Amino acid sequence: MIIDLHEDVADYYMTEGSPKNDFSKDIAGRHADFPKYRKAGVAIVVTSLYPLIRTWNPQLSAQLAAGYGTFRPAQIAKGPTGIALEQLKVYYQMSRAYPGSFQMIQQRRDLEDSAKGSRLGFLVCIEGAEALEDVSDLEIFYRLGVRAVGLTWNFDNRYAASCMSKKDFGLTGEGQRLVGEANQTGVVVDLAHSSKVTMIETLALSKQPLMISHSNYAQVHPHTRNVDDDVLEALSRNGGVVGFTLINDTIGPNPGLDSLAKHIVAVRERFGSDLLALGTDYLGISVTPSGLEDVTKLNDLFIKLVDLGFGEDDIHKLAWENAYRVMEKNAEKWR
Repeated sequence: MIIDLHEDVADYYMTEGSPKNDFSKDIAGRHADFPKYRKAGVAIVVTSLYPLIRTWNPQLSAQLAAGYGTFRPAQIAKGPTGIALEQLKVYYQMSRAYPGSFQMIQQRRDLEDSAKGSRLGFLVCIEGAEALEDVSDLEIFYRLGVRAVGLTWNFDNRYAASCMSKKDFGLTGEGQRLVGEANQTGVVVDLAHSSKVTMIETLALSKQPLMISHSNYAQVHPHTRNVDDDVLEALSRNGGVVGFTLINDTIGPNPGLDSLAKHIVAVRERFGSDLLALGTDYLGISVTPSGLEDVTKLNDLFIKLVDLGFGEDDIHKLAWENAYRVMEKNAEKWR
């Protein structure tokens, strides 16, 4: 069984307007769809509401390029609440178009049923809190089905500093309130894209285990999106997880199975297996690492890790157990 902590299904639908939108078909070259999920054994996908829009802005593109090392189109928060709601509608429309193929995880029994393999589960996460015009808006999104929230994308906002902040100010007062509200409702806090100070402060503040849904290990490859030992030590104390990601720039030179495995092995050697999870960023990345072209290839990653000394318990923890532990603990708060 596999739990993937980050994919961009709604954003794919909103940018791909073509016959390839049919998720019931196994379309060659597409990272994920229902047939591929079944073939791979995927049980739960944390799938995003991405509330920014692409535009032309040389300054913002330069800022992103400086962080990632390659060109990125500029993104801005223009009407982010409306965009998030439109993307949320995509998941509800999918549930009508593909009845029985998946369920939105909104109640604890949904989480348990998906873990048993009865039906693929989508757990919806706001990627970047710009969509929340006020902390109390989280309650509205919770009632609409959201069960996770990322504090930032790659730009600072009213809640926290991002990984590309020019001045790492960490959590703001409103950010502290947002973390408290998320803990109270059982919305999983996601620290991917957040700055180091934001991560450290949030991990110290949170009463619930958190996730860093899609990042890699800075000690293997230094990158603004990767996490270092200080963050991972705090994450270990929190009981959270880090989802190793397929974003090529974060893996290092010649990204592929071997180079991604180095990140996972290094974290296991330093911190043990309880931090390990997967957060591919499928459907949100344009180029995948060699050997990991779609979700069915994740099992090749497990085989590689077994060759490198991982046992069955290690693989289970990486593939799903650790991520499920974090979800289940937060789900105790779900109403």
